[in-house]
Amino acid sequence: MPNGNQRFLMKGYKMILHDFIYKWDGKRTSKEKPIAWWPGSYRVRIVKLEMEDTGLSYLIPFAVILKNTSTPATMDISLRNYIHNFAQKLSKEYNLNIAKTLWIELEDTIRVAMLKPDRKLAHETLYSISWRPIRPNELKMIEPYIMDM
Repeated sequence: MPNGNQRFLMKGYKMILHDFIYKWDGKRTSKEKPIAWWPGSYRVRIVKLEMEDTGLSYLIPFAVILKNTSTPATMDISLRNYIHNFAQKLSKEYNLNIAKTLWIELEDTIRVAMLKPDRKLAHETLYSISWRPIRPNELKMIEPYIMDM
């Protein structure tokens, strides 16, 4: 569940829409499966990349920047293998289009998740997931938002 201050901040023309800590306990409490079957905690910053007054539309107008905040060894889980669950949950809660969002994880290296819908099973979409290093132009766009993370 989101935890902490959610805020709207302007950085130039770009905007931080949400900035919070998302924690999960790894247990199923409803019909939805948990993010992961182990507890975890991530700092989440949702950023709107496109500029309102330029008239330009970005192909990927949002970025979700993630950083692991788990401290005990029992909570030290990476979203690397569970990014699709996390992306589906955040997309639903914050009205994001998974395909039009840049999913970035800050670790020793900054990596971007590539989520491609693979097939649909009943009411659930399955994704093929790959990770790649962040591109220089993407890094330049998000640099102001990762300085204090």
